[in-house]
Amino acid sequence: MGNPSALAGFLLLLGVASSSPVSGQTPGLVSGAYQRLSPTNQTVARALFDAQAAMALPAPGRSARPDKRLTLDEIAAQKQGGRAWGQVFHAMKTRGLLHASNLGQVVSRYERSASVTSSAQTNNTTVR
Repeated sequence: MGNPSALAGFLLLLGVASSSPVSGQTPGLVSGAYQRLSPTNQTVARALFDAQAAMALPAPGRSARPDKRLTLDEIAAQKQGGRAWGQVFHAMKTRGLLHASNLGQVVSRYERSASVTSSAQTNNTTVR
């Protein structure tokens, strides 16, 4: 395998050159992955998903246009593939998809916004 073309072909075959950590996975494993998570893991996946959608400005030293955002199923598939949530967070941050300093910040912000949304909905209901 001294031929560079053969090596490149081999790496492509293995999926090493894929642009997304989950793109090398079987589509059936990604599709519906979020629904297969436990409720607690769904909360973490949703927090990561919402955090990337909430980004308004690029982080210092990052490009103005982050990589393609991940879907809930793509995030969940990484967890189901054996990665720890911290590893998923780090990979997303490295790709410029997140600005938070750590996973705890992401989950705390999500839970705070979820509780604010929940209490606002409760306050807007009227009893007749």
